Amino acid sequence: MQQGQRTTDRAGWTLRIGLVLIILLMSIPVMQQGKAQAASVWTVYKEAQKLEARGKYNEAIAQYKQIAPVFVKDKDYGNAAQMYRRIGDCYKGLKHYDEAVANWDLEAEYSGKAKQTQVSIAAKRKANLLRSSAKLYVEQPAGQGTTYGGTKFVPANGALIGAYAELDKAVNDPKKGKYFTEQFPVLTGKKHAAYLLYFNYGSDPALLAKHLERAKASGTALQIGVQPIKGLDQVKDDAYLRGLAKAIGESEAPVFLRFANEMNGGWVKWHGDPKKYIEKFRLVAKVFREEAQDNVAMVWAPGANPTYTIESYYPGDAYVDWVGVSLYTIFDPSLDPLEQGEDRSSHLDKFDHIYQTYAARKPVFISEGGVSYMYPEKRQDKTKWAVYKLREFYSSLPMVYPKVKGVFWFDSNGDSTARIKYYMLSANEQLLKAYKESVAHPFYLGSIGEKAPVSYKPVNNSTIQAGKLKLSGYVKTWAPTLSKVSYQIGGRTVGTASAPPWTAEIDFRAYKGKKLEIAVQAYDNSGKLVTTQKVNVKLQ
Repeated sequence: MQQGQRTTDRAGWTLRIGLVLIILLMSIPVMQQGKAQAASVWTVYKEAQKLEARGKYNEAIAQYKQIAPVFVKDKDYGNAAQMYRRIGDCYKGLKHYDEAVANWDLEAEYSGKAKQTQVSIAAKRKANLLRSSAKLYVEQPAGQGTTYGGTKFVPANGALIGAYAELDKAVNDPKKGKYFTEQFPVLTGKKHAAYLLYFNYGSDPALLAKHLERAKASGTALQIGVQPIKGLDQVKDDAYLRGLAKAIGESEAPVFLRFANEMNGGWVKWHGDPKKYIEKFRLVAKVFREEAQDNVAMVWAPGANPTYTIESYYPGDAYVDWVGVSLYTIFDPSLDPLEQGEDRSSHLDKFDHIYQTYAARKPVFISEGGVSYMYPEKRQDKTKWAVYKLREFYSSLPMVYPKVKGVFWFDSNGDSTARIKYYMLSANEQLLKAYKESVAHPFYLGSIGEKAPVSYKPVNNSTIQAGKLKLSGYVKTWAPTLSKVSYQIGGRTVGTASAPPWTAEIDFRAYKGKKLEIAVQAYDNSGKLVTTQKVNVKLQ
């Protein structure tokens, strides 16, 4: 190597070393700044915790709000979720529940991004229990409706009503000549379109014969819950399954065949293997379509919870005719975000996941369910609360979920589990009265082939005709029950109602061609205003 080249190389190395040293020196403040920023974040956090512990919620909120965006920017979503949880808790302490809900929603969002599924679910549930909202509707004549391509037994508009009543001695006591198909309509004041029975897979099909005969004679359908209590492996394409299908098919009675329901929950033996479940459901569907194609509709029916396991068990559109769901509400104060011993849940909202996931392509219904009138752990009577929830559910369902095609009430008390359930209508006069009045609504149908004459048009951010209209609402607040809802336009009260669905007849003719803001004011049982929700509408 020549001398000139060595000199050039030494100069190059010297330049490179110099540049590295410059870069390192320049990076020291940046690294120190990052460490200082991290230290500052946790210093602010500790200070906010102290303020929160002393009940200085506004000051604590201000501190938490400084550092939450830092975690979001750094994609540290777990800590971001924690900050928004604490902000929400502080707003709860101030009784600013709308702000608490907004921050718990952020907690749910960021814990979800951090793959903390259960934390996210809990945060969303907590937010929903305190969320205030108002959805308004106007009654109108029924339109064409939805029949889902000719799927069996689907009413174009309205919901078939049904019940499980086999264990209610007031309506079913064969030794005394009482049968639920005849006596349940007497009890409730309205004919029901169908009744639920349970049938253990492997039992003698002859056990169903009398039920099928009575159903056909009374002009009702049966929903048969076929349960493989010995596990899915007992279900095979064999003489037994074909014989069961033929027996039901030859009866000519309309049948909803609900195979292995609530598969998404760990309390049944057919839970835990979605692939096998789907294989067996498809097998049963295939056999029944070959042996009983004229009078049987296949029903796939998970439990309302847990929602995150439901879709993994879906057998596919080609094998499912109807989608059902088990939908129960039992008084439970353990989840009360305000820790006041209240159950703030909505029985109606539990239907939302199934409806939003499947109603666009399949007829959906509540295949069994109810609201318990007792708090079982304390043996406390909760009739007033249950009556409110029942009325709210049946009056709001036609508006909020217009494509629902059936509702079955579980008319029974007791259970094989440690937690006794109380749903029996004949055992509670107030609950029975509420049920009778609720199912008298023309949306609820007593026979297959009927069509409801009414439907509902959403008002929120919509255009409606300017006339005398029946305005109703599904109004939710943090208060578990409400006593009154009023409607105001321009500060003037134009309608008031004292029970769900908060119906008031309002004359909108003077507002033709205008855009309005309707203020919906909800009051608790003490008469205190708990929320004001604004709904925008245009009149034409």
